[in-house]
Amino acid sequence: MKRFPTHAAEERLRSLGIEPVPLHGTPAPALPPHVVDAVATALGRPAAAPPPRGQAALREALAAELARTTGRATDPEREILVTHGAMQALGVVFRSLLEPGDEVVVQTPCFFFEAPIRAAGGSPTFVFARKGGWTWDADAIERALGPRTRALVLCNPENPTGHLLSREEIAAVVNVADRHGLLVVTDEAYEAAIWGDGVLSSAYPASERALVVRSLGKSLAMPHLRLGLVAGSADLVERCAVSFEWDCLRVGVASQAAALAALTGPREWLAQVRERLARDRAVALELVARTPGLEVVAPAGGPFLFLTALDRRPTLADELVRVGLPAVDGAEFRAPGYARLPFGGAHEARDALERALAAWAEAHVE
Repeated sequence: MKRFPTHAAEERLRSLGIEPVPLHGTPAPALPPHVVDAVATALGRPAAAPPPRGQAALREALAAELARTTGRATDPEREILVTHGAMQALGVVFRSLLEPGDEVVVQTPCFFFEAPIRAAGGSPTFVFARKGGWTWDADAIERALGPRTRALVLCNPENPTGHLLSREEIAAVVNVADRHGLLVVTDEAYEAAIWGDGVLSSAYPASERALVVRSLGKSLAMPHLRLGLVAGSADLVERCAVSFEWDCLRVGVASQAAALAALTGPREWLAQVRERLARDRAVALELVARTPGLEVVAPAGGPFLFLTALDRRPTLADELVRVGLPAVDGAEFRAPGYARLPFGGAHEARDALERALAAWAEAHVE
């Protein structure tokens, strides 16, 4: 099995001996005192194993967060499972709910859903269904359904494009899923990174057969603590919980304590993290706009720019890597000719980013 594409890009930079421009996706700042204190308190107590689905207080806080951001009431006891990150959550969902040979429709360009689907014995059906820009086309998605189609995956905001699905797009796609009896798996890893006046329209409250996967590490700016969640109807989450227990029993107390403190304590620090990332986005968009030969649709969500060259050259990502930019080839997202570039840290690395883009343009633009 090949390496995770982001890790492969990092290894490519190292192999070339190039000093990378220090850009990143999800911020990982030093955690504030109330979060650090909560972790220290948890670790200073006699060890007690948390419940397999997650600590009750954390699940209650997560239910409140889901109600705030989606409008759907969620039973913290029966409808939430805390996991080691959103990637594990996706793997648990597919392993628990797919039968061998089941097909899952995935809109492209897309995140790396293929590996966990195939690991569960399923088969992804990729469909490029866009009506203009990155807007979803529900009719094209419906035409891609087959007799073995079991589920439909949404990613909102999208990774890698940064597209934020509208309420109308969500309604149209969920209508297709409901009419065909499909599960809807909605990956909302970047729900806390929405720009401008954008608003999250979640598929989670739109269908009783929807499951939402979130990355608490991304939402709470603590990606290295590896926290995620699955939420949905009790029968679906029960099946996921059984699979999860055989996978790793439970999530550690330190990560759960950190998440609970972040959710229930002061959030000014998270607002500051978001403000810095918004500033990074503005800098990166400005510099790309000034670079001849490149174009990008400004992302409405997430920490990435999905770039393309005006001539749609398939070698773009490798060319960007050779000037020190941590780009992932668009082919990894089923979009050859594009490259995903993180913009976190762009404000502080402005000069280095500007030099790298200028070097690319000098080498590749006539």
